[in-house]
Amino acid sequence: MIFTSRQRQPQWALALVLTAALTALGPLGSACAQDEDEDFQPTYGRGDQMISMNLGLFIPLFFAGGPDGIKDANLTLGGTGHLMWSGFLTNEIALGGELGGMFAYTPNRNALYMIPLAMRLTYFFRAYPFEFPLSIAAGMNFSRFDGAFKIDPIVMPGVGAYWNMNPEWAFGVDLRYWWVPQFYNHVSDVDNEDNRFGNFMSTTMSILYRF
Repeated sequence: MIFTSRQRQPQWALALVLTAALTALGPLGSACAQDEDEDFQPTYGRGDQMISMNLGLFIPLFFAGGPDGIKDANLTLGGTGHLMWSGFLTNEIALGGELGGMFAYTPNRNALYMIPLAMRLTYFFRAYPFEFPLSIAAGMNFSRFDGAFKIDPIVMPGVGAYWNMNPEWAFGVDLRYWWVPQFYNHVSDVDNEDNRFGNFMSTTMSILYRF
């Protein structure tokens, strides 16, 4: 009996040592896993897509050109919104299109409506979980004012700042410049000396979803 008891003592001691070691290493393993999660940054490539919805404020600036030079836009603050879709070409570059709209009023309550339809190129600067897209969009602008309808070109450079809640969802703000040249020719009732270049801005809250 004495011999048997003495043989079991080292086994119990070894079990206690192993238990203590595993207990001590447990937090270390959790910390390593946490560090790996914090360092994780999603990447995107061909086949990945994103859609976004933007709503916010439309800010009329001025009209340039014509015999009067630069003139105040003579419009109230308005509202604007956009739906955008893009597909990733690389992790940083996305190409797609957008459909938007805006409204604003003159002091006499005449309404100006514009609906831009454009192609959009975006480049992303990232410091995860934040990202800062630079974009340029160009296309056609359908406008209506006081019963008159017109189709003009439009160019919209922009910059944004987003916070990524996860690899799919992001929330942020966008600031964009609207440059809308209005050209007239011999077919129209307006002389080409009255060509104008509309300059506007928009600032919007944005929701972005990647899939």
